[in-house]
Amino acid sequence: MSTDLVKARIMTVMRNLPPLPEVTRQLLAVMRDEDSSADDVTKVLSGDGTLAAKVLKLVNSSFYGVPTDVTTISRAVVILGFTGIRNLALGFGTVEALSGMGSSMDMSAYWSHAMSTAAAAQSLAPFVSRRTDPEEAFIAGLMHDIGAYVLAAAVPDSYGDIVAEPSSRRLVLEQEETGFTHAKVGQGLLKFWELPDPFCNAARYHHDINVAAGGDQPLTNLVALADILASIHGGDFETDASEEDLNRLRSAAGLEPQHLCTALSAMDAKLDEMSEFMKIAGAGANLKKRTSDIPAMNCVVVTTDEPRRDLVTCLLSHLGHQTYPMESYFNQEAGSSDVKMVLVDPQALTSDQLDRLAIFLDSQSIHHAVLVENGVSVPDSMKSWPTINFLFGGDQLAKICRLQPS
Repeated sequence: MSTDLVKARIMTVMRNLPPLPEVTRQLLAVMRDEDSSADDVTKVLSGDGTLAAKVLKLVNSSFYGVPTDVTTISRAVVILGFTGIRNLALGFGTVEALSGMGSSMDMSAYWSHAMSTAAAAQSLAPFVSRRTDPEEAFIAGLMHDIGAYVLAAAVPDSYGDIVAEPSSRRLVLEQEETGFTHAKVGQGLLKFWELPDPFCNAARYHHDINVAAGGDQPLTNLVALADILASIHGGDFETDASEEDLNRLRSAAGLEPQHLCTALSAMDAKLDEMSEFMKIAGAGANLKKRTSDIPAMNCVVVTTDEPRRDLVTCLLSHLGHQTYPMESYFNQEAGSSDVKMVLVDPQALTSDQLDRLAIFLDSQSIHHAVLVENGVSVPDSMKSWPTINFLFGGDQLAKICRLQPS
């Protein structure tokens, strides 16, 4: 199918999409007016009983945790502020628009990743160096992959084949098969809806590390980070994001490694809260829960690179596993016999150390794997071992266990 034909189909889908609700567009217009007041926002919101009821129901739910009941729209506007009201209207409008469009996509999987990204972005927002409203981060995360939904509706046969392939190949296959990526299409839809530029840019560039880490688009940077954390949380990686990519994004946001761990730890609770949003928005709460295919294990991370040790330890902890000290394991101290998995960073050891380590670990009845980035060669003594990227989720760890029954 030619690029021109795909483009024509995409535009047809966009034109046939239910528009953002009139009240959402009115709110956006009011908030673009510097002379607008809280009374103006209250008047617009009160004019749509359905949205007003949704806002009141959500503000009184666990999503916000307001200590006293909010019974009036004027009070909700005071509590949430202009930006909060705008973001809720955008979120509800997006869910309503997509719910009204037929698509062959698995909506449970789509919303699960969207909500995980939203949860991660909202959790990271308080820690970034350039102030970003947590609710704005939530909405940007919710909408970041909206272009995939449009592509699935525009070219269902082609996109069905793309979705069936490993997630890490999606961007390349989208470009090869349709001439567009979901990121570019998402930007087009949000521009078509006349949404603010930061939302449009986050959809377009969340996979472009150079742009996202460039310092000029803090919301894009936050969504790019959140997208990686959502992939770790769900074990389904859309891209080949590397440890270096994560560090570049983190550094640009002014975040420390512990902030990523904090966000990952908060995601399950955030997703439970956000299920209220989905139910009130009308999309239901049938989100895929993160589950583990393997029992909790004691693990050893073999590296002399402290930042890498911290990162891998954070991911293992997030997945419910404990980390046993490397030195204690090699000295066979108390508890070393309980270790079930060893992950080795070959870039931190000499060839001789790696050879001796391989002989020792091959003699043990435990799982072991090489931590590598794309393009990094595996030591000859460990060629038969499974490999795992420094960014991994439960699915990747479970694969090692299946390959190496202990």
